[in-house]
Amino acid sequence: MTTDREPGSYKDPKGYIYYKKNSNSIFRRITKYGSKSFLELEKSGIYKKSASKKFLIGYKKKLQSKNGEIELEHPKIPYLSYSHEWTFSQLKKSIEYLLKYDLIQVRLRSKSKPGEPFVALKKYKKYWSDNYFSKLLRFLRPYKAEKLIGTATYFLDNPEIRHPHKIEKLHEGFFLLPSSIMNWANLAILVDRDKYLNTIIERAEKTKVKKHINGFKNIEIELNSFWWRKQNFKILVTPGLFTHKRLSHRGY
Repeated sequence: MTTDREPGSYKDPKGYIYYKKNSNSIFRRITKYGSKSFLELEKSGIYKKSASKKFLIGYKKKLQSKNGEIELEHPKIPYLSYSHEWTFSQLKKSIEYLLKYDLIQVRLRSKSKPGEPFVALKKYKKYWSDNYFSKLLRFLRPYKAEKLIGTATYFLDNPEIRHPHKIEKLHEGFFLLPSSIMNWANLAILVDRDKYLNTIIERAEKTKVKKHINGFKNIEIELNSFWWRKQNFKILVTPGLFTHKRLSHRGY
C-alpha cells in the first residue's frame, strides 16, 4: 500500500505521522527508540483512560515489527482553527467590506464569547421568542421590537432567515444590517476615520444629553436617537475577535 509521510512530522525523533492511500485514518510509526516508552504507557492504562474521556485521540495497534517498531492507526479529527490563525483574514475581510459598502461601523465583538454585560441579548430573547408573551410585546411595542432585530446576529446562527428583510448574510459569520435595527457601539469597532470625525463626532458634539462619563460625553448615549435610526447607515457584524468585561461602574 502506498504511504505518504507527513512533511510537518519531523520534530519527534522517536516516531512520525504518515498517510495511506484510500484510507481515511491517520497513521503513526513509533520507532524502536520509542516503542518501550509507549508500551509502558499503554500498560499503565493512562492512555486508555484519557482517550475514554476524550483527552487524547484513541488508536488501534496495527502491528509490532521484529525490529521493535509499532504502527498505530488514529481516526481523523475535524479541522480545528484557532483565533491567532484567522485574525488577519477577518480584519482583511472587514476592511474590504468597510470600503465596498461604505459602512459606518464594523463590529468586532465576539459572537461566541461576547462577554458581560450584554443586556440587548436578554431584550432580544424577550421580544423575539415564539411564545405568546413575546408576540404580545411585538404587537404593543413594534418600534422597540424593530430596534432589537440587529441583536439577532449575536443570538441566532442564521439571523438572515429569521429577519430576511433586515439582515443580509455576506459571508460565513458576516452580516450587513441598517442602523435602524442596531445602535452605535463604542466597543471593539472598526471605522473610517473621516466618516467617524465628520459624521459621528460632529453629531455627538451637537447633541445635548444629561448623562456623561466622568463629565465627558459618550457617543453611545448621544447616538441612541431617532436621528441615528433614520439615517439608515450600514453596519457590519463579524464573527468577532474581542470579548468584554466591565471592571468598574461606567460613571453614570
